[in-house]
Amino acid sequence: MRTSLSALCAAFLASMYFRSYFGVVGPLISDELALSPVEFGWLASAFFGSFALLQVPVGIAFDRFGVRWPMASMMVVGAVGSALLGSSSGFLSAFAGQVAIGIGCAPIFMGVLYYLGRLHSPDKAGRLAATVSSMAQWER
Repeated sequence: MRTSLSALCAAFLASMYFRSYFGVVGPLISDELALSPVEFGWLASAFFGSFALLQVPVGIAFDRFGVRWPMASMMVVGAVGSALLGSSSGFLSAFAGQVAIGIGCAPIFMGVLYYLGRLHSPDKAGRLAATVSSMAQWER
């Protein structure tokens, strides 16, 4: 349990980072890739669009397969997206990277709540979920 909670805290921290990092690095990426304002807007929105579109499918996957495999596989997609964004040379590869990062982050918060709710009483699950969330906030 302790290892799982540490992994969930790390995953949630990464998710929080990817939700907010574009506000800092977005203008730099825009300059480096010579993006138009429209392309910059699409790139800034790609994470949130893919993240939002996957909420219902993620819930269905959790109900069918549990939390471990959907989270792990989607987080691998997010890691690949991060590498793709970091090595992109144009708008399309950067956009694909941002979409993949959104896919990787989509299951994390719901996965934390689902996992803890399945293992613990509501009171303890709530305290542990608050711990996971506070660890991510503390690191920012």
